[in-house]
Amino acid sequence: MKLIKGLFFILLATVVVIVGMSAWYAPEGFPEGSVTDQRASKVLFEVDTLALALTDTSRITQSNKDAAQKPNRTFQGVAYYPKADGGRQPAAAPLIIFSHGFSSSYRGGEYLGRYLAGLGYVVAMVDFPMTNMSADGGPFVKDVVNQPGDVRFLIDQLLNFALQPEHELHNLIDPERIGVMGVSLGGFTSTLVGFHPTMGDERVDSVISIAGPTYFLTPRFFEYRDPPFMMIGGTYDVLVPYESNAANIQDKDSDAWLVGITAGAHTAFSGPTAALRFLDNVDVIGCWAVLRSIEGDMDEPWYDLLGDESTGIDVDAEVDLCTRGVPESAMNVVQQQWITQVLVGAFFDMTLSTDAVERAEAERFLRQTIGAELPEVVVTAPKTP
Repeated sequence: MKLIKGLFFILLATVVVIVGMSAWYAPEGFPEGSVTDQRASKVLFEVDTLALALTDTSRITQSNKDAAQKPNRTFQGVAYYPKADGGRQPAAAPLIIFSHGFSSSYRGGEYLGRYLAGLGYVVAMVDFPMTNMSADGGPFVKDVVNQPGDVRFLIDQLLNFALQPEHELHNLIDPERIGVMGVSLGGFTSTLVGFHPTMGDERVDSVISIAGPTYFLTPRFFEYRDPPFMMIGGTYDVLVPYESNAANIQDKDSDAWLVGITAGAHTAFSGPTAALRFLDNVDVIGCWAVLRSIEGDMDEPWYDLLGDESTGIDVDAEVDLCTRGVPESAMNVVQQQWITQVLVGAFFDMTLSTDAVERAEAERFLRQTIGAELPEVVVTAPKTP
């Protein structure tokens, strides 16, 4: 009993220290009265949540180490959606699918889902069967090739829910306005869904990759489809280095939007790391978690599972994962997440809104305003109109 009490007080003290340190390392926020601050605090609807427990019986989950093959693919997650306010019923909204990163979970995107739902979007996110942190047999990175199919399945399910008169999402989703976004491997999943000639989904109208790998993609990859695309990266990223993944994206897709967040870290884009904002750079934790989970999965070539030169895949590309020193004094994690919220909200407003004025305001904000108000955010608009 004394041991249990002792462990309890140690745990309690640890929690108090973490909470205290997190409060001490508060984010700067945005300039008072700025357009960025106004967009960050913009809330049009209260947000409601819907637990998701879905099963795709048409595809298997392959065996993984000591985990046996399963006859289906199962998903647990949540959807955020605008709540009806008395007589004010939200109109049919754009649907956004968030994809989590490797050895992470859907909770990494909850801060984005809640923000977007407050603007009037329906946002769904689930744990992928084999790349989430609790996957049977451990996270398996190569299963990313199956995740575009998972996203298609999720879109099908959400659109079906919207057609059911008794469902919470009835009439809340506009099937003609669908966007995808994700962090890290989830950003790459979203890129595959948007652009891949066979894995992609033509229903997708807007794509955001947040710190997603692109180093093995060639310009050919982006020739098959041309949905609006935004690439967001942090310049202090050591898991998916900014220089080799984000910085040259417009050389591959001239229509892409590029956003560089100065001193932004990779792992900071995942919501739960907000509690670790007292660290100099949370990529110390990110590298430890990813390298521990991969366990040689990247040693053997596997990019051919995505295609070849004709598909726009450089099968000989070499991975650059946590090979560099971790820069100190990275941006405050919460500040980085607030910036990311504003960016994704503006981009989806610009590409999915049915209101011409709202689209124009969002584009002006991205092209001119945010960079002027926040020098640490560098937005490079497409090279072509």
